[in-house]
Amino acid sequence: MKKVLVSLVMFVTLLTGVTFADAAKSNDNFTVRFRENTLVVASQDLEEARIYTLDGKLLLKEKGSYVEFELVPGTYRLYAKVGDHMERRRIELR
Repeated sequence: MKKVLVSLVMFVTLLTGVTFADAAKSNDNFTVRFRENTLVVASQDLEEARIYTLDGKLLLKEKGSYVEFELVPGTYRLYAKVGDHMERRRIELR
């Protein structure tokens, strides 16, 4: 039964084009979301956001309070400077 349910969920996901993300977290001042294969980082206090590979290679760096990164499936690290502190997230795009 569990295999059938998992298969059904995967099938529906493929049909609707929804991307699952482990990084979908938010709090009052920092939001990380996925839209298709685009990572969206937003905050009024966001100064800079950077995406790295798991090996530590810098892929992209953007400045501003609303940042978008187009990504391919894989695992990444997000560093975002929000106000006076650094937010870190592990990003997994499936």
